[in-house]
Amino acid sequence: MKFDTLLKTQRKIIKLFHNSLRKKRLVHIYLFEGAKGTPKLEAAYYFAAMMLCRETEKPCLRCRDCLRVQKEIHPSVFLVRPETGTIRKQQIETLEREFSLTALSEDARIFIIEDIEKATLTAANSLLKFTEELDGDKFGIMLTENVNQVLPTIRSRAQIVSFEKLPPEVVAEELISKGVEEETSRVLSKLTNSVEECMELIGEGKILDLIELARKVGLSLAGGNGAPLLTFYEEGKFLLEDSDRRSHRLFLDLLIMLANDELAYILGDEEGILFINTIPKIAPYLQVDYETKLREVEKLLNYKNRLNYNVNLELFYADLLIEIAR
Repeated sequence: MKFDTLLKTQRKIIKLFHNSLRKKRLVHIYLFEGAKGTPKLEAAYYFAAMMLCRETEKPCLRCRDCLRVQKEIHPSVFLVRPETGTIRKQQIETLEREFSLTALSEDARIFIIEDIEKATLTAANSLLKFTEELDGDKFGIMLTENVNQVLPTIRSRAQIVSFEKLPPEVVAEELISKGVEEETSRVLSKLTNSVEECMELIGEGKILDLIELARKVGLSLAGGNGAPLLTFYEEGKFLLEDSDRRSHRLFLDLLIMLANDELAYILGDEEGILFINTIPKIAPYLQVDYETKLREVEKLLNYKNRLNYNVNLELFYADLLIEIAR
């Protein structure tokens, strides 16, 4: 368990933890809520390390207790995850039994429950009864991506801590550190702010093909020589055969990103460009002004909206590419 992303992106929450500890204003139940990809679990373990660390500056992240927390093997930290899509009453009863056993030391004890919104009603009722008995150095941290789906009785019992979405540049940096090519990392970081979701997309294999197709079609569109349609039919057969509308929306998103990069290049604002390797190849063909390129972006947005309806995909792409190439 590493805390780099947490410390870099959630400074307000780290400050809240330390101020609450210093002023002795810690509460026994926390509800961490935030979009997928935000470091909620990391924050829960950071809180546990802070409570279990024996050094003056907590958490030191070097002592035996801190290291055990980071390795997720500390006997005073308990983690509950959904089983078969739900958190069941039996899991809460097991947690309560283990949590209540007489500790070998006087360490703080912390339980963490992921995806608390997936708790069954009987599990939630057992949890509420259990949390009423928390005192001293006993703490519970619940995590959710959908705070509105958490039972009101649970929400009212906890201090809600909201996490900010990860900045795209942080997501891109993490992807690069995992071996993803830089341009691809930049592009993916705009599609979702979750590193986990980006890696899932890569694992599925489809997104890399879509990015490559967007590069080739974008280059053809910039050339304005009538080749975009031919390029698409030669390289994009896999997309035409894909009935999943999500794939087609992703492809339109990629074309829109590329067109926005071209706008940035025309304006001389190259710092925020995503397709850092593709734009230099397109640049020699960019003979249009800002207004013309802006209209192209608007057309792409309009065509993306058409995907909400039942359209013939082959005719849809033919119409789109002919219209954009005008």
